Amino acid sequence: MEELHQAALAYYNNGSQNLQLLAANFFRSMDRNGDGRVSKSEFITFLRQNGYGWINPSFFNNLDRNRDGGLDFEEVLTFYYIIKTRNLWCDGCGVCLKGLYFTCVECFDRAANTYDLCSRCYSSRRFRHNHTCFLDNHMLLRSKRTQLRQAVKDFLLDTILLMKTIIDAGNHSSTTNFLPSSYTC
Repeated sequence: MEELHQAALAYYNNGSQNLQLLAANFFRSMDRNGDGRVSKSEFITFLRQNGYGWINPSFFNNLDRNRDGGLDFEEVLTFYYIIKTRNLWCDGCGVCLKGLYFTCVECFDRAANTYDLCSRCYSSRRFRHNHTCFLDNHMLLRSKRTQLRQAVKDFLLDTILLMKTIIDAGNHSSTTNFLPSSYTC
């Protein structure tokens, strides 16, 4: 949770005035009595009235970093960051995915909704899913980056080959100078 808190602060501190205003308004919408803190009952009311009923109210305890029974602005900022950017919950046990988690690669590639699991559910195989290939979120990102790089290389090579074919077909041998000498086909 600490990493999410730090990320939320970083985005807030480096965000536009508009983003900071949205975060402040979000806090005020939760702090119904205006005392500068969000109580557990205010948190639960907010969840129910704003379509977040699927979030377990005990998540409040995860957000309450100093364990004082209320959420200050920075603690609510962490919640704001989670629901606006992460919104990831284990499809096995329902916990908020705060750090490393596993994603079904096929669902990630084909569907709008991913199938995500916490390390505990994935390790103990406490889930039912019709696909078998899972990667942790860091490896998934790296594998997709590698695929993208290869796709760009393939596109560039295809473009160069096409240009060479067009030039050769038109007998414009004098125009082949624009191809770098390192591109040999």
